[in-house]
Amino acid sequence: MTDVMTSAPSRRLLGPALAGFCGMLVGVGLGRFGYPPLIPVMVEAGWASPTALRLAGAFNLAGYVVGAVSAIGFARWLGLRRAALVAAVLSVLAFALSAVPLPEWAFIGLRAVSGMTGGIFMIVVPPVIASVVAPSHRGRAGGITFAGVGIGFVLSGIAVPLLAGSGPAGAWLGLAAVLTLASSVMMILLPRSPPPEAPQASAAAASVAWRRSAPFLGLAAAYGGASIGYVPHTLFFVDHVARDLGYGLAAGGWIWIASGATAVAAPLVAGVAADRFGYAAALRIVVALMAVGAALPALTSNFALLMLSGMLCGGLMIGLGSLTAGRTREIVGAGAHTEAWALQTILFAVLQTLGAYGFTALLATTGSHELVFAAAGGILAAGLAIELLASQLGRSAPTQP
Repeated sequence: MTDVMTSAPSRRLLGPALAGFCGMLVGVGLGRFGYPPLIPVMVEAGWASPTALRLAGAFNLAGYVVGAVSAIGFARWLGLRRAALVAAVLSVLAFALSAVPLPEWAFIGLRAVSGMTGGIFMIVVPPVIASVVAPSHRGRAGGITFAGVGIGFVLSGIAVPLLAGSGPAGAWLGLAAVLTLASSVMMILLPRSPPPEAPQASAAAASVAWRRSAPFLGLAAAYGGASIGYVPHTLFFVDHVARDLGYGLAAGGWIWIASGATAVAAPLVAGVAADRFGYAAALRIVVALMAVGAALPALTSNFALLMLSGMLCGGLMIGLGSLTAGRTREIVGAGAHTEAWALQTILFAVLQTLGAYGFTALLATTGSHELVFAAAGGILAAGLAIELLASQLGRSAPTQP
């Protein structure tokens, strides 16, 4: 991504960061994570079966893969601002059209579109924001940008229970209104950056080394393991607490709010921790905590511990995203950062999608939520172990600036 408009970086921090915040709120915070709290509402209203709604969640993840893979080409074709505008309009429409009962195939398609726009925003927005702020401000700007995902958690957790009295239609339309407002703010503040450049031949040749380096592959294992391990918390956790354990929709909403509050704070705290202790150390602590959180529902039905589980596994994921972006830059250097971040994001999306299908099949076959959550914790722990081993193997390699 070409660096532009780097003059007066301190004065340019808030505007670009807020644009990134709104973009992540639209594409990921609500576009992807606004859906799970609506599952029990739609089931109780008889709009769709639990199986169809879980399948729609899996297709949302599949759409994210498509969006992540096509994002750079999409931005080159339309230009950055037009690509962002098209993605924002599609996000709003996907929510607004869901406010009426639809055939299951049509609803599943809308969730796929919503996931696709999330993939586009995840790839193109953070590098643009990083390109217009000074290095000393990138941590804070990245934290504000990724906090948009956490705000989506909080808004969906608050809005869905409040609007559930009017049925699913009111909830979908309310969230669509928030998306419209956030999209408008994003387009006003989004920097006028050129689209991503096509890689040059020399850059492509140089990229082979970092793609095969032990630290980069280890980071991919930890991030990929997290992408699979936190899937049950995004698809099944709220519904499991609300209906299977009998705590009710409001209790599930409060857990989602607590997870969202953690997701708001996590990238900001993670940025401070990375500055103080290094990206690698902060990342490992987060993955370890996520593994504990993922496995907790397999061990207890205590509500306080379930809320902690949501905060550790669901909430810390956003902080892990910001840490992975920073750690990727450390490993590959500034020149390859956009390409490397795209690869990490695509791998994350692909593994997450496979995890969604796998965990859905496992739950359908066994009926055991405990087995699903235990497997999720084990996958997270395995990814962390691989990253630690790879880091040891690559310790002698120089770190990129």
